[in-house]
Amino acid sequence: MRRSALIALLALSLGLAGCGGGEEVSPTADTVEGTLPEVTTEEAPASTVEGDAAAGEEVFASAGCGGCHTLEAAGSSGTVGPNLDESQPDTALVMERVTNGQGAMPSFKDQLSEEQIANVAAYVVENTSG
Repeated sequence: MRRSALIALLALSLGLAGCGGGEEVSPTADTVEGTLPEVTTEEAPASTVEGDAAAGEEVFASAGCGGCHTLEAAGSSGTVGPNLDESQPDTALVMERVTNGQGAMPSFKDQLSEEQIANVAAYVVENTSG
C-alpha cells in the first residue's frame, strides 16, 4: 500500500513539473529583414575525352550492354534496360548512366575507362541519332 502511494505521488509530481513555471513566451517574427547569400551552382565539368564510335562498338559488345538494351546496330534485343533505338539518349545521358548507373543499370566506372565510356556513348548516339 505504501509503495503504490509513493508511486502515485511520484507520478503526480512529475506531471505537475511538466506544466512549466508559467513564464511568458514571445512570438516569433512573421517577417525577417536582411538578405541571403547568393547560391551558385556549378555544373560538373564535361568529359574532355572525345568518343570514337567504331571503338565504342567493341565496348558495347564486350561490356555486355546488349544483354539489357535493344540496339539494332549491335543486333541486340535486351529488354531489362531502355530500348536505345527508341529512347535515343544524348551523349551526356549515356556517359552519366554508364559511369554512375541508375535503377537496374549498374555503374561501370570501375570496369571501363573514361575513354571506353566516351566511346560507347559515341557509338550509341551515332546509331540512334540521339
